[in-house]
Amino acid sequence: MTHGHSTARSVFFFLACLVLVLGLAACGGGEDEGDQGTPSAATGTVTTASAGGPVEITMWHTEVAANLDALQALTRRYNDSQNEVKVKLAFQGEVNEEMAKLIASLGGGQLPNLVYINEGHTQRLIDTGAIAPVQEFIDRERYDLSDLDKRALKYYTVDGTLWAMPFAMIIPMLLYNKVTFREVGLDPEKPPKDLEEVRQVSEKMLQRDAHGNLTRSGVAIDINDWHLNLMIQEHGDLFTNNDNGRAGRATEVLFNGATGQAFFQWWHDMVDEGLALNVGRNPTYADAVLAVATGRAGMTFASSAHLRSVADLLDLGLEGGGWELGAANEPGVPGGTGLPGIYGRALWILNTPPQEEQEAAWKLIKWLMEPEQQAEWYAGSGYLPVSISAYELPAAKEIEAKFPQFKVAADLYLASSTTSAPLGPLLGPHLEVADIMVRAAEEMLVGDKDPVDALNDAAEEANGVLEDYNRRVE
Repeated sequence: MTHGHSTARSVFFFLACLVLVLGLAACGGGEDEGDQGTPSAATGTVTTASAGGPVEITMWHTEVAANLDALQALTRRYNDSQNEVKVKLAFQGEVNEEMAKLIASLGGGQLPNLVYINEGHTQRLIDTGAIAPVQEFIDRERYDLSDLDKRALKYYTVDGTLWAMPFAMIIPMLLYNKVTFREVGLDPEKPPKDLEEVRQVSEKMLQRDAHGNLTRSGVAIDINDWHLNLMIQEHGDLFTNNDNGRAGRATEVLFNGATGQAFFQWWHDMVDEGLALNVGRNPTYADAVLAVATGRAGMTFASSAHLRSVADLLDLGLEGGGWELGAANEPGVPGGTGLPGIYGRALWILNTPPQEEQEAAWKLIKWLMEPEQQAEWYAGSGYLPVSISAYELPAAKEIEAKFPQFKVAADLYLASSTTSAPLGPLLGPHLEVADIMVRAAEEMLVGDKDPVDALNDAAEEANGVLEDYNRRVE
């Protein structure tokens, strides 16, 4: 077989695998829950074990691909390690779907004991009144937090109370093809540091065929709300007033300030000129990576949480055949801090009875936060450890040696600030505001709305939603 045929076959295999493992997020499939309890037909909630047996609890989650494999492996190991608690995992779709299901279930449905969910829903979860703060368990037994990263702890601490245990931290990243960089005469070890440099690199990568049709853009960007949020964080700006909702409940969004406007204008112009490829709404996160893998773009905005799934596929043999993964901080608006905003996933204990199930959830959390499990989770997913000492364990060292992109992410995270700006906002109506921001991006990318007008109108609508939400919960 010729090298060209081998490379083509590798590319095809890569794409098939990528669609399979990342595409599962869209349909919620691919999960083998294992023999870890008897789920209800509707929610996967596990009934309490009979007297004298282990306490059975269920944990809702959103993971797929390599991250799911790592979470299932940890759960099996925990269940096998002791006979007091048995844990059942229950997949609930992507994070906003999970939150919507939880809110609906609070009205009368069956509830999980533990919810693994992203940081954006923090204020809403507190406002439900359905959460048992982990601070209560910490204070009762004087649980030692000294090994846990202060950035992660600070995000989930509101009014002096740690509400949830941070478990999986993330930073935004630029993933790029080093082969494309070399092809256009760029140093692959010097990726762009801000959006103006992304434009300059994209201009060199831009390709059109003999008929003028676009065949390659510089950067693939999907439509979601977190690009704008993270650009604001990287610049050291606030997303809402009242110190991002940490000095008092947020009453006004600030995302339409100078940084937000500059990003929206840049985003619009890049797509309009063909320098950026708009892949649309992309809940599986696969489409933007696929664009780079197929040569339709040289770079994409992604996150450290994607690293293990992408790295595993590259390890199948495609690297060296037209694709070589580079990783760096996601570039921001010029004049920014050069350091990432942070976000992640945390474990929330519901305060529904019986008490023994809450205690069982706390036992699981303590085990998951031990350095050995944190290092295993890091190596198996790309999520950054909350346990600082986990970075020194063999599992962490080995994955960083095999895939240096992990070390890039870890170094960036550990250098990030603990001020309110990079930690992001506490925002009660997160779901509603996120949808407003996505529609604003679509109006200026797919429609013909002026970028600044789209952003200002979105801010006005978001403020109305925020005012209504605050009126209902206060």
